[in-house]
Amino acid sequence: MRTFDEIKADIKIATSVFDIPALQQLAQEMLSLETTRSEVEASNALGLAYGTLGDYGVALEHYRRALALLDDLGDRTSMATVLSNMGIVYGRIGDDEASLEHYRRSLAIDEEMGNSDGAAVTLGNMGIIFRNVGDYPSALGHYRRALAIHEELNDRNGIARVISNIGVVSYDTGDFALAIEQHQRALAIHEELENRFGAACTVGNIGNVYLNTGDNRSALAYFHRAVSLFEAVGFAAGLAQATGNVGAAYHNLKEYRSALEYYRQALILNEEIGNLSGVAHESVNIVSALLANDQYEEAAELLERQSDLQMDSPSVRAVHFDNLAMLAEHNKDLDSAREHLLRALEIVTEAGIRIYVAGYHERLRDLARKRNDFDGYVHHNVEHLRVAEEVRGKEATQKMALMEAEQKMEGERREREKERALLYGALPESVANRMLRGEDVSGDHFDHASVMCLDVVGFTTNSTSLEPRVVTELLDNIFHAFDELCDKHNVTKIKTIGDAYLAIAFPQDDQSTERNIAFVALGIQQLQFTWPNGSPLQFRIGMHSGPVVAGVIGKQRLQYDVWGDTVNVASRMESSGEAGRIHISEVFALNLEEKSRIKNQESNQESHEVPLVTRHSSLVTQLRGSVDIKGKGMMQTYWLESTSA
Repeated sequence: MRTFDEIKADIKIATSVFDIPALQQLAQEMLSLETTRSEVEASNALGLAYGTLGDYGVALEHYRRALALLDDLGDRTSMATVLSNMGIVYGRIGDDEASLEHYRRSLAIDEEMGNSDGAAVTLGNMGIIFRNVGDYPSALGHYRRALAIHEELNDRNGIARVISNIGVVSYDTGDFALAIEQHQRALAIHEELENRFGAACTVGNIGNVYLNTGDNRSALAYFHRAVSLFEAVGFAAGLAQATGNVGAAYHNLKEYRSALEYYRQALILNEEIGNLSGVAHESVNIVSALLANDQYEEAAELLERQSDLQMDSPSVRAVHFDNLAMLAEHNKDLDSAREHLLRALEIVTEAGIRIYVAGYHERLRDLARKRNDFDGYVHHNVEHLRVAEEVRGKEATQKMALMEAEQKMEGERREREKERALLYGALPESVANRMLRGEDVSGDHFDHASVMCLDVVGFTTNSTSLEPRVVTELLDNIFHAFDELCDKHNVTKIKTIGDAYLAIAFPQDDQSTERNIAFVALGIQQLQFTWPNGSPLQFRIGMHSGPVVAGVIGKQRLQYDVWGDTVNVASRMESSGEAGRIHISEVFALNLEEKSRIKNQESNQESHEVPLVTRHSSLVTQLRGSVDIKGKGMMQTYWLESTSA
């Protein structure tokens, strides 16, 4: 039987590629372990699987089970993830209020726990809900907050996802050129990362922009591409929507037979996954296409059966009554046509869909003319013009609000960039990133780290006769070269004091701190700097390993520093060393893994060394002997050398 961690790792892989059959199989394997934690993982995996398939009721049941178990375990971080997943499901079934409530609960936990990644995902999802209800400034605000966090974390998938969502807002507010640009940026990232699900969603968004601008052929090409991508990742809900979009493009092109073919395919897909709102939407589309193609008898038969459909969407219900009106008008029953259009108008008026209100007043105006209803013609014409003007005014106001929101957020972004620049200038990048994420960096304890202290030999004597500018430029060039070596070998520069340089290698996964900092020291020894008089410049280096405490100190001028006996011993190794040599403690030497080579020249003992080889050199430690170290007494120490030297 496989372990919990092995199965969980496979669930993570299956989730990333939306492999639904694998998720379902792995969930059953998890359940066979019969632990609370394994049941949580299984329930969450099944929630994702059924949510992807569009079986939203079952998905919510599994998520609720996972949430209850996590509450018992007190695992708030995982609770935030499940709450966010539930928010997605509620959003897909159109319950925006429940969706936002779950997102807010998730966000509160993520912010409390300092989980920046989870907070960014939830903020982006909240932006989608605000966009769905037409609150574009709030949507954009949440997207920008999410984007800033994804950029801090260098989460390129997250960056692409949010950029595409911002593109949807640009589309909704009429800036189609900007929308295309943003979607194309997102698509390039998704394709670079080989994220087919993200690419499918973004390709569909691009198709929608072209559809709305009347470029139906381009829209068609993108929708077909989205269909292929959703088929590849097995995302049923996305496949159904993209298939219906293909039908919409053909409908606009007046190729009604092709439109009907794809509408019917989309209908079947929605029926298979139990997406009742999708079933209603595609059924209404089919009737519209039949009426446009003069297939009135078949349209009439479908309209009779549609009364039992679950039409949650106001726009779908309104189009249903519009279809009834078109059929009645074809049958010369103008009074019934008027009643159906008035019902459609009532629905969109209650829903606040103002652009549809203007459209139905226009339809009623034209119908009044056919009915020789002069008063009705005047009334609906006046209302059509009034509402259309209000819509244009509202759009203008909304765009102004959106511009103000963008300007405000751009200002906040510039302030964050200034803050980031200051932090990155004063602190190591990893520490600055932690501070920006709101983590506590006031005191970190490391059981094992490796410290390097360096001094420029003869600096005081040689620099007294030089101009200050020359001294500054020389030190700048030297320390810049040191910084590059530290970056290359995952070593953190702590600070410089005059001509002294302090760096530390913190533990990172399975990397040896001694190995990393040893290659920095050897690299420094290979640098060739000279004094202005041409004489070579030398360095004295000391290194030691052990526990340290590190943290940010200061309020106005921040500094990341390290403390502890390990730092003191490294400093003593430097001061008791020799020019041009690397002096290391016995602890450091022995910790160069079992692969390090120790040459005992004094005792002529048989060597049991195994060289530690990189692409450049091997590390060799040579016994120096017992040295009187200030504050420590006699210590066995070594020289660090390279066999390539």
